[in-house]
Amino acid sequence: MAEPPRKSFQLKYQLAGTTGPGAPESPGQPVVLVVDDDSDITRYLSAVLGTRGLSTISAYDAIQGFMVAQRQSPKLVVVDWHMPAGGGPQLLRKLRDNPKTAPIPVIVVTADSAPNLRDEATALGARLFLHKPLDPDRVIEAIRQFLPE
Repeated sequence: MAEPPRKSFQLKYQLAGTTGPGAPESPGQPVVLVVDDDSDITRYLSAVLGTRGLSTISAYDAIQGFMVAQRQSPKLVVVDWHMPAGGGPQLLRKLRDNPKTAPIPVIVVTADSAPNLRDEATALGARLFLHKPLDPDRVIEAIRQFLPE
């Protein structure tokens, strides 16, 4: 006796609330720029922020992050401290020195535990400093300071 044909299905998913560079934004949704050279971190943050109805756009180094911030005018930037092309310090300087991007709040994330890092980031214009590994509840709590529901 022949076995009945098996039904197959394909599981498709998209991280909630994410947009790629150049993708259309959802009207009315605040957009957060996530700048990190680790794509796992950008996907993780996009998923966490997507659960709160936020769209994200990603960049993978300081130069690309600055270009995207100028073009997309995000409501918030989350940036890794150590990245290629100058990293977080370079991006903070560029954002602060540009009239269009200077008002955008920036949250710095890093795995680096050097004692003076927080002070350096604050002096460069960071509004908040989070350590990796990132706890999703802590990320949401930090975002709420800048993008209240």
